[in-house]
Amino acid sequence: MAANNKVAKRGDVIFKEGDKISSLILIQSGTAVMCLIRPKKNIELYPVGPSQITGEQAFNGTQTHGYSLVANSEVRYMEIPIEAPRAQVEAAPQFLKMVIKSLTDRLRVITTDLKGAKMDKDTTPLPEDQVAKVFGSLYHCVLHKGKVEDERKPHILTIEWVQMKQYCQRIFGESPRRMEQACTLLVKLKMATFTMGKAIDAPEGPDEIQQFNLMDLPALESFFEFYQYYYFKGGAASVLKYEETMANILQLFLNFAESLTPDRFGAVAMEFPKVVDFFKADANIALNNGHFVQFETKGLFAKRQTRSDGTVMLSFDLKEWQNTLKIWRIVSEIDKWNEKGFVDLNEPTTKAKKKAGGPTCPSCAADLLANAKFCQECGAKIEAAKVA
Repeated sequence: MAANNKVAKRGDVIFKEGDKISSLILIQSGTAVMCLIRPKKNIELYPVGPSQITGEQAFNGTQTHGYSLVANSEVRYMEIPIEAPRAQVEAAPQFLKMVIKSLTDRLRVITTDLKGAKMDKDTTPLPEDQVAKVFGSLYHCVLHKGKVEDERKPHILTIEWVQMKQYCQRIFGESPRRMEQACTLLVKLKMATFTMGKAIDAPEGPDEIQQFNLMDLPALESFFEFYQYYYFKGGAASVLKYEETMANILQLFLNFAESLTPDRFGAVAMEFPKVVDFFKADANIALNNGHFVQFETKGLFAKRQTRSDGTVMLSFDLKEWQNTLKIWRIVSEIDKWNEKGFVDLNEPTTKAKKKAGGPTCPSCAADLLANAKFCQECGAKIEAAKVA
């Protein structure tokens, strides 16, 4: 396969973290930056300029890129399929092969250390790469040190507050402040509670947290397992992105399914026309195929079948959809935590108000901008006449 000459404009992503290494990238002109792509600000590692190559870690058997390469200006580069240079390396004298392996090993170690140093400077309250670790630490701490205090409520595990913070710090290296905020986030979502009381050495002082009570251990496990899988998988950033509109639509599906009994496989089935009517009456949303396509991009799947009488039935795994909504809500609260710098238990819950008389999307009822061709919330195509 011949090499390909390509051009990338400033800001273009040449390859992303998690992409399969299929080619060497030889920069011919311009400058690109090796970085970790983050929603608000990329973490830059080092520049790559003319006559420099990336993708060389494939010579050591690495299958995917550990970082992203983003053009910092107009970049002209050559894409060289990895098979040919790999074959040349394999055919090289043994001494030369040892030199190449030594250099690529050393570069990998240096780059890993550089990544760690750069991320240590990340002042975000909860960086993306630490999310699974923080909530995983909390899960294992409660699982192994928590206990059931009320036999009538076996699903609630209680752990002494001081013990939990010390355990997470000593065993998992987590800061007490960050763990407290993570616990507060779960309390805000009503997945946990705090037991308040007076400190033993200050009986006249203010109430302090004495115990942490987790009410949904399986949901916590589902969250950090889900997050670590998609975060480190690479190329799945959209799955971890919270979208309010999709969360609201998912909630409506679960509301409709409340009165339904799951089958032995855990799936609920409903008449699709009734679901469409429910969405229209309850939220003025015209349910369409686009919504299911968006669900599929986030790993949620529904099955539609036509019965012998012509009725279209819709079915999905109820527990999976319920867990997904919990996961999305946690991701949403993490975003707010990073924006404010803390978890706000007193945040008012307000619903967006519709503009009086303003144009709205016929699919999701969101407000539309003037002359919009597509809905900024659900992506539905908008007819010009409806927006004007």
